[in-house]
Order: sequence, then structure tokens, then C-alpha cells
Amino acid sequence: MVRTQRLGVPKTLGLVIAVFLPLCSHLQGQDAPKIQLAEADQTAWDILPQMLNITYAGGPEVPSCGRSLQTSNGGIIHDTLISVAGFGIPTTCPESEKKFIKKVYGLKLRGSSSAWKELPDLPGSRRQAHAAIPVGNRLYLWGGFSYFDPYTYRDGYRLSKERGEWIWESMPDLPWATGGAGICAIDEKIYIFGGMDYNREKMYTNADRNGKIPRLGARLLVFDTRNPNAGWKNLAICPGTARWYPAVSAAGGKVYVLGGLSGGDNAAGQYCTVVDNWSYDPARSQWERLPDLPIASGNYPSGQITYDGRFILLVGGYQYASILNPDGSVRPSYGRPYKHYKKKGYYADVMVYDTKTRLFGRGDPLPLNNNMPSTVVEGNRFHMFGSETEEAIVEGKHYEHRPNLYLIGTIAPIDERDWRDQIRFLK
Repeated sequence: MVRTQRLGVPKTLGLVIAVFLPLCSHLQGQDAPKIQLAEADQTAWDILPQMLNITYAGGPEVPSCGRSLQTSNGGIIHDTLISVAGFGIPTTCPESEKKFIKKVYGLKLRGSSSAWKELPDLPGSRRQAHAAIPVGNRLYLWGGFSYFDPYTYRDGYRLSKERGEWIWESMPDLPWATGGAGICAIDEKIYIFGGMDYNREKMYTNADRNGKIPRLGARLLVFDTRNPNAGWKNLAICPGTARWYPAVSAAGGKVYVLGGLSGGDNAAGQYCTVVDNWSYDPARSQWERLPDLPIASGNYPSGQITYDGRFILLVGGYQYASILNPDGSVRPSYGRPYKHYKKKGYYADVMVYDTKTRLFGRGDPLPLNNNMPSTVVEGNRFHMFGSETEEAIVEGKHYEHRPNLYLIGTIAPIDERDWRDQIRFLK
């Protein structure tokens, strides 16, 4: 078992931690809640109140060729953790498995089996950064991208288990192609948010590559699994920054959109971190702005990332040099995320957003830096597999840049009075 060191509250308290204060009103529109940090660029991850204790243990490696797996995606159905497709560059593998794969693996989470098993391949093209979410005992998947024409995808599929056999079925296409979109489910309805288009030259979020779908990375779609033939329905476009790879999850009947990164199609001509956060209420068809991230970061997992119905986990990620604001302006990034390996890129922090109190906090950090890690919360555990690390050693095993690592985080809540005391102390 890997137990990371819990970082205590710093003795130097020169910062005004106003970001932890509850909101006085539910503001609508594009104005951010008036919650800011004095000297925000100096804000360190460990100054956030610890809301969750997390211990980590390695599990059986995902059996990808060459031990290489990046931006796979999946979920849990029939008590089986599913990993679908992904990206890697294992030079020793067959040509059909280099760079992009369509392999699917399943790991039975309870019982005598302790190894991943190969399931039927994804029927569509090889890809990464697809959006996947379970509803009931079926896994739904759409979109993604690769470095081959048509680059981004709109096709969808459903994986189920019928009479002991795993079966893929085609689902209605998305209205447009998208990769790195966020996804979540509320009851039987699936919501897909944002994402990007790609043409081998760059990623696009302000519009698709042809300029025909404005605000591509801010669009919200809904799909009712009870009536799949009806296809996808457009919902209100988010007023915030267009983005891909946001943390999208459901809590309390609402869709939450946190962080992410922009495409390169902006005035600055660069990929930027996105810090403005939003919730969408399907009952009211209305977006509401939430406090910005206390530390600029993004490239988060999406889907089943809510713990205990209220805590959304922002796992790992990366900070770009600049932030893209909703009005299109650019400013420098702020804050210092946590790194397990200080001299390597990507981050090991686990930030937490509590949808009940509207406060940000943290859990124990990962035992490695990881960017865009595939993550699935199940009860008091989260399952993380693959993605980008710039190499790491976990429980004595060495992993390359795109690891086939499978890591289990066990979550234990901290009494809310204790982490609220941390906030009062910091004030």
C-alpha cells in the first residue's frame, strides 16, 4: 500500500483564503462570484483544507501492448471495471496496436479473479479521449480523436452483457465530432459537454475546424437512454470559456463543469488553462457560475468522479502558462499545484469541490504525477488507470510516460467540522 504524506496547514498564513468562504447568493450569468485570493499566484495546493483522506494501492496492470496506455476511458458495469481503447507508442507491438488501439479490457472487482480479461474490441476506429459513462449495467461511449483522417469522431456505441456474452451495439451519432468532451449521467439521461475538433494541425474549441459550429467547446447535449432513437438534443450553451478535458460530473440533479483547457484557436494562439466553473440545472434549463478554481489547473477526468453524492474529485492534471477567460482575454496562470516528482511535468494533486458548501479543498495526493488520468469513483474507492506521467515508480514498479498502471484510491471522509475549522483558522 502507498500512503502519501498528508501536508499540514502551513504556519505562514500571509494569504487571505477568501476562496473558502461560502457564497452569499447564487449569482447568474457571466460575472464570477466575488471570491478571490490575495496574492493568488502564490497560493499552494497544501493550503486548501483537507476534506478527504485517501490511501493508494496498486492493482493488476492493464494488459496493453508494451505496457503503454494513455487517455483510455470506461466505467463499471456488471461489477467489472472496463477500459476502452486509448493511445500509446509501444515500438515492440504489432502495427495494428501502435499509437491508437481499440482493445477493451475488463477487471472483475469482486470474486476470485484478479486479472484483466480481454473483451470484444471497440467496433469503431482506434481512438483516444472518447467520452464514456455507464447507465444501469450498460456502458455508453461517444467521440474521441486520433491522428488519422477524419481525426475526430462522432460515432457512439453501447457495451452490455447478455446471457454471459459481452456485446457492442451502435448508438446514434453525436450532432458533430468531438474529442476530450466531458460526460455524466443523471438517472437515465446522458449529458455531454464541450470537447474539441482536430485537424492534425491544432485543437479547436471556439468553433469546429471549419468554423460552422460556433462555441463548440461550450455546448451541452442530452441523450435519453430510454428513447435512443430520438438521438441527441441541444441544450443551452454555457456562457463560460469553451474547453475540452473539463471535469464534468453530476451531483444533486445538476451537471457540474470544472476547469479544462482551451483549443489553440484564440487571440493568443495558444493552449490555455480554463478556471471558470459552472453548473447546469436541467429542471430550470439554466447555467450558474461557480467560484473559479483556487489554483489554475485542468486536464481532468470526467464522468463518475463524484464521491458521496457531493464531492467532485479533480485528479491530477496540468497547468498551462496562461488562462483563457470567458471574454476571450488571456492572463497568467496562478497557484502552485502539487507534484510528486518536483522536477517533472504534470501534477499529483487531488483537488475536491464540495457541491454542498461550494468550497474547494483537497484529498491526499497521488503517488505519481498524472495528466488526464482515467478515473472512476465507486463507493468509497476510485479506480485510476493509464495516461501521462513522464515516468514514475509505484510500489517498486517502473512505469513509462504512458503507463498501464492501475491504481486504487480508498476514500475516507474527514468530519466537516474539522475542515471548516481549518478554514476559520486560515481566515
